[in-house]
Amino acid sequence: MDIENNLAPFVVTAIAVFALATPFLAVSTPKNKHSKNKKKSASDDKKTNNSYVYGLFNQGNNICFLNAVLQSLASLKNLRTYLRKKLESIANHNERLVTYSLYTTLEKLNEPLTSQDSFNPTTIVWALQAANVKRLINRQQQDAHELFQLLSESLSVEDEISRRPKSLFDVNTIKLLTKNTTNTTINLTSGRNPLIGLTACRISCMKCGYCGPIRHSSFDNISIPLPKQNVVTLETLLKTYSGIEFIDEYNCPHCSLSETLAVIEKRLNISDKKHLNKLEADKKIVKEALATDVDLDDSKLELKMAELIRMNLPATKQTMFAKLPEVMAIHFSRSIYLQNGMTLKNSCRVLFPEFIDLAQYTTTGYLATMPSEPLSSPPSSPTTTSPALSPILAEISDARRHVGEAFSTDVSIYRLKSVIVHLGDHRLGHFVTYRRQEDAPNAWWRISDENVEEVSLSKVLEQEAYMLFYEKGQS
Repeated sequence: MDIENNLAPFVVTAIAVFALATPFLAVSTPKNKHSKNKKKSASDDKKTNNSYVYGLFNQGNNICFLNAVLQSLASLKNLRTYLRKKLESIANHNERLVTYSLYTTLEKLNEPLTSQDSFNPTTIVWALQAANVKRLINRQQQDAHELFQLLSESLSVEDEISRRPKSLFDVNTIKLLTKNTTNTTINLTSGRNPLIGLTACRISCMKCGYCGPIRHSSFDNISIPLPKQNVVTLETLLKTYSGIEFIDEYNCPHCSLSETLAVIEKRLNISDKKHLNKLEADKKIVKEALATDVDLDDSKLELKMAELIRMNLPATKQTMFAKLPEVMAIHFSRSIYLQNGMTLKNSCRVLFPEFIDLAQYTTTGYLATMPSEPLSSPPSSPTTTSPALSPILAEISDARRHVGEAFSTDVSIYRLKSVIVHLGDHRLGHFVTYRRQEDAPNAWWRISDENVEEVSLSKVLEQEAYMLFYEKGQS
């Protein structure tokens, strides 16, 4: 089974084929006691309690990637609460097929059982197929990370549709309001997806010290490439992710405008009179752009004669978290691409803790509003800097000393809730999930399709993780 996105752009067809063999309403399918798929865990006799949770059927349909993602999401209380509240805000569940099917599936996966049992996740398969008809591509090998992104994207699409203004004469809206006569302030679009966070990114020119404006991007997970070594810590990977990155070719707006201005002034000394007015107009435009710290990506200068000169200069880039999500999903990219065209799996082991504090990787609640201001609380400065960049880095360090550790509060502390592991090589393999037990937070389940067994936290922390799911505010 392929574990990277480029070999399986979309995942719906494979799971849709599986669904076609199962009636749409058959969400739960108890196992036959004499079935060869009935597997009894070797740890049954060692269990500390008499409860289980549902497994999910695979039966040769190659959907372990789907089962692993669903079991992981079932461990996230904030996500389940979000889905429930979204369904409470609508009168017709057909408006949110993915939300409804995912919620019912995750709730079922949390029902306590006295013996092992499994069911087919048919409704979520059909909901994804209905929501992504135009994205069907026939692929045999699929990926858990890709499916997670597809689920998250489908939730966002349904959320965006629900945010569209609704008429007071809409039948479903009227039904919803009549159901909530005691709550006259109901908000039909309230609630934020707990998977969604915000990053802040800025680029700085190492020649002139110019800092571009902060650019924000939303994310539902972060994907981190692994180094070619045996072991690395999650802390090291996060520091690299939010650290200062060097760029070889950056078209610095300030340097571009300065060089363009110099060329215009040179042409003014040698041009004939009929071109002087146009060149003078261009000179004025460029000087105004320089004075206002214009960003060339956002402003198209309408020059009459001159052309903006493109500069390829060294620069630094930094990305940090601007708004932390309720659920932090972390994916480790394990592909190694060889020059001969072959792709191998990177088996680097990531040492990850039960708790993580993301305060040092965030902007500490403050974002600069002017290009001349730095992002707050970044990691350490680069070892080699230009004289123009040194004052900026000194200002950054000073701001960080003032912030100290005051921002490290409960709002930035997360607890590990589930882990997806890929067993096998880059071409073929199997996905399994380790998820924290809801009624016994220090106990965990290891779930491989239908097989459910209890394991310890220490066992979980030994795994070669493919995806990690941390949740905020969960004890």
